[in-house]
Amino acid sequence: MLSNISNKLSSIVPGGSNKDDYKEANYYNYYRLLEKNEGEEIARRRCGLYCFTNQKNVFELKDFSIETEITDCCSTSIWTQSYSNGSTTPVEAKYQLPLHPTSTISNFIIEYQDKVIQGKIKEKEKALEKYNDTIASGGQAFMATKSNDGYFNLTIGNLPPKENVKIRVVITSELGTHIDGQLHYCLHRYMFPSYPFNFKFNISLKLSMPIKSIECDGYDINVNYKEESNKKEAKITSKQTINGVKKNVILIIKPTELNEPKSMIEFIGGNEKSYATAISFYPSFKNVNPEEVYQKSEFIFLIDCSGSMSGQSIIKARRAMEIIIRSLNEQHKVNIYCFGSTFKKVFDTSRVYNDETLELAGSFVEKISANLGGTELLPPLIDILSSPFDPEYPRQVFILTDGEVSERDRLIDYVAKEANTTRIFTYGIGGCVDQELVIGLSKACKGYYEMIKDNTNMEKQVMKLLNVAFEPMLSNIKLDWSSSGLVDVIQAPAQIRPLFNQERMIIYSMIPSSTQPNQDIINNSIETGKPLVINLTGDGPKGNVLSFPITLDFKNGGGGGNDVSTNSNQIHTLAAFKHIQDLEESERKQKKDHKDKIVELGKKYGLVSKHTSYIVTTDSDKVTEETMKSVDIMDGTGRVGASSSGNFGFMVGGGKCGSRLGGSNSGPRTVGGKKCKMMKISSTSSGSKKSKMSSTPTMKSSSSSSSFSSGQMKRKQIGGDSSDDDEGDSSFEEKDDSEEEMDEDVKMFFSEPSKNVNGDRERECKGKYVMKRPSAPKSAPSLSKEKTVKGTGDLLIDLLKIQKSNGSWTKSSINQLNISTDKAPAELSTAELNDIWVTIIVIAKITKFFSSEKAQYELAIQKSTRWVKLQLSKLNLPENTFDRFLSNAKSLV
Repeated sequence: MLSNISNKLSSIVPGGSNKDDYKEANYYNYYRLLEKNEGEEIARRRCGLYCFTNQKNVFELKDFSIETEITDCCSTSIWTQSYSNGSTTPVEAKYQLPLHPTSTISNFIIEYQDKVIQGKIKEKEKALEKYNDTIASGGQAFMATKSNDGYFNLTIGNLPPKENVKIRVVITSELGTHIDGQLHYCLHRYMFPSYPFNFKFNISLKLSMPIKSIECDGYDINVNYKEESNKKEAKITSKQTINGVKKNVILIIKPTELNEPKSMIEFIGGNEKSYATAISFYPSFKNVNPEEVYQKSEFIFLIDCSGSMSGQSIIKARRAMEIIIRSLNEQHKVNIYCFGSTFKKVFDTSRVYNDETLELAGSFVEKISANLGGTELLPPLIDILSSPFDPEYPRQVFILTDGEVSERDRLIDYVAKEANTTRIFTYGIGGCVDQELVIGLSKACKGYYEMIKDNTNMEKQVMKLLNVAFEPMLSNIKLDWSSSGLVDVIQAPAQIRPLFNQERMIIYSMIPSSTQPNQDIINNSIETGKPLVINLTGDGPKGNVLSFPITLDFKNGGGGGNDVSTNSNQIHTLAAFKHIQDLEESERKQKKDHKDKIVELGKKYGLVSKHTSYIVTTDSDKVTEETMKSVDIMDGTGRVGASSSGNFGFMVGGGKCGSRLGGSNSGPRTVGGKKCKMMKISSTSSGSKKSKMSSTPTMKSSSSSSSFSSGQMKRKQIGGDSSDDDEGDSSFEEKDDSEEEMDEDVKMFFSEPSKNVNGDRERECKGKYVMKRPSAPKSAPSLSKEKTVKGTGDLLIDLLKIQKSNGSWTKSSINQLNISTDKAPAELSTAELNDIWVTIIVIAKITKFFSSEKAQYELAIQKSTRWVKLQLSKLNLPENTFDRFLSNAKSLV
C-alpha cells in the first residue's frame, strides 16, 4: 500500500519536514538558481540603486522598510527605500530587483527635491521615446522595465547632484506553497544590498481560515492575533536592525486545513465598476485508499540509450521499464522514447493502455540497448511538448539519463513554459550526471528527482517516483460560471493545471459589473443576501467526476465571512497579471497579436509587461548645466540592465524571463579526472558516426526494421549539399508537405554553431530548421491469443511479463512457469472463474517470495488486487472473501 505523500516526500526532499526544507519547495527554485549561478557578492551588488565613480559608490541605502498585506492567495508589499546621493554631477543610474515569476511591480513612486512623482504605464516604445526626449531637454526621467533575465530595472536619468532619493515600489505576488498546506512569504537576501542599513518589516495577515502557527526563519518577530478574529487575522512585526539583510526572511504560515474551495472577492468602483475573485483550493486525499486510485494520466518515459549507458546501467534501466509498464493500468496512456544522437519511440502518439499496447511496449523494452551513440535530449522533448495537451490525461514525463547538456539553462527554461501542462520526473544515474540538469528539469515542471549513484537499487528508486505520480489528484479542472448567470468573466489562468497531491490551486477572475446582466445579478445578490454559486468540477482519483460548489458572497465577501475588499486592488492586479501571461503565451504558441489588450491591461492595473514600461518624467526647476554621466553600476563586475540578446527564456508577466542568470555550462565536466559525457543540444545529428565515448555504433533512425516510428528533426538546405556532414543519416532531409516551421523559441537553440564535446571541429548549421511531423507507425505485428514467456531466470519479471493489462493472469500462461493452480475454492471452481483464482495464486506467490522487492511490484499487485475484488463483487461474495482466498493461496504456494 502506498504511504502517505508527506512521508514519501520526506524521503525525496532532503530535510523532511524541518523548517529549512522551504528550499525544496517549487516556488524557491527561482532563488535556488540565483544562488547557484551567481556569486552572492555580484548578485547583491546588482540590487538597489548603485553608481560607481572611481570605485566609490555615490549612492548609499540608509533606510529600508516593508509594509505587507497577506491574504489567502497573495501579498501586496510597499517597499520604501531612502538613498543618499554623493555625486557631484548629474548622473544616470540604475536600480535593479530580482522578481519571482509569480510577482509583478504594480506601482512605483519617486521622491526627491520635495516632489512626489508616480510612474505611469506606457507602451514600451513610447516610454523609451519619452524618456530620451526628457533627458535631452534637461529634465529628470525614470523608466522601469522587466528584462529578459527576470530583473526589474529602473533607469534614473539626470538625477541632480547631492539630491537624496526615496523610492517606493509596490510588489504584488502570489504566496509560495509547500507541503502540509503551508503558505510562505519569502524575502530573499539577493533582493537587498549586502552592506549594513536600517531594515524592518510589518505584515498584516488576514485569512479566511484559522491559523495554526506562524514561524519566521531568519528574523525574530512579534505576532499579535486580532481579538475576536478566531485567529484568522494577525499583525507581525520585526525588530529593527541596523545590519541590513544578512539571510533570507521566510515567513511560514500554517492555516487550518479546509477540504473545500474558498473564494475572496474584491470590488473596484468608479466608472468601470468591477469585481475580481480569487479561488483557492487545497484538497486532501488522505482518506483515499491506494487500491481505489483509478485516475487517468499520460505516462511518457525517456530512456538515455547513448553509449555511456552500456553495461549494468542499461540492463537495470531495461528491467525497471519491464516493471513500470506492468504497473500502469487501463486508465492510462503510455509512450516510451529511447534517445541518443537520434530518438525512437514505440508509438507515434501515446496510446491508451490495453493488452495490445502492453505487448507492443513490452517488445520495444526488450530491445532497449545503449546503441544510439551520443546524447541529444532536446529533440524528443520538443516532440513531446509540441503535442496537444489532453486535460483528461495529465501528462507526466519521466527522464532517465547519465548525461549532461551544453545548453542546460536554455533547455530548462524551454520545458518550464509547459509547467501548466506537464509534470517532469528525472533520474540521474552515476557520478558524472549533471545534477543541476536533473534537478532543474524536475523543478521547472513541479516534479521530483532521484539521484541513482549505485545501480544496485535502481528499480526501487525508479518506482519511488512512479509511486508519487500515482498519488491521488484532481484533473480536467473546470469552473462553470453559467450556473451563476454571470457573463464576460475573464478567468486566469484559462487552462487550469491538474491539482496533484500536496499542491494548492489559485484561480483568478475579473467580473465586469458594468454590463447589465452582471449588474442586475450582483445587485440582487447583495440586496437579498443570497450568495451566487459556481461549480468547480474535475476528474477525481477514483475515476469519477467530482463537483465542488463555490460560494460567491458579494455582500459579505468570499466563503469566510470577510467583508468585500474595497481598499485594495491586489486581486484585480494578479488576475490581470495572470491574464497577460495567458495572452503572451498565446502570442508565443499561436502567433496571435494581443499587444493592444496587454497594453490596455498594463495601463489599467499598472503592470510592466512585454509591451509596457513604467515612465516618470519631470521638468527640471533649473537648467542642468553639466553633462550627465552615464554610469555602469557594476563597474565591470557583471552586466546590468537588460540581459544580453542571446538569452533564451519564458514569458513571465512582462517579457521573456530567461535563464535569468546567464549561466552556461559549456564544455565537458571532469569528475575525479574523468571526462564526463555531454548531451548536445544541437541542430545536427551525429547520425551514423561512432560515439567516442563508447565503442557501440550509433543506430540510424532509418535502419530500424521494427514497427516502431522514429522521431526525426529535419533541416531544409538553402544552397549546398550537407551530405559530407551527415552521411547516411536520414534525420535531416528536404522539407516536404508534412513539415512545419519550428517554434521561434526552439530555433534559438540552433542559432549558434554546435560544438563537438570531444574536441572535434565546430560545425556551423546554416540551414533553415523545420520540424517534421513524426510518421505514423507501421502496422503492428499480429498478437498471439496467449502470452508466452521466455524464461529470463528472474521469476518476478517472468510473472509480470505475462500479466494482462487489467492486472489478471490466465491459467494457460501460468502453466508455462509450472505453477500449480489447483485446489480452487468452491466459489471459483468453474472454468469461467479460473482466472480469478489463478490471479490470486500469483498475488500470493509474489507477495510471499518477493517481500523484499515490494517497492518494485507494489503497483502491479494493486492493479491485480483491484481486478480480483471487482470480479468477486460481481459474484456478490462477502467483502472479506479476497483476504480469505489470499490467505488460503499463500498456504498452497
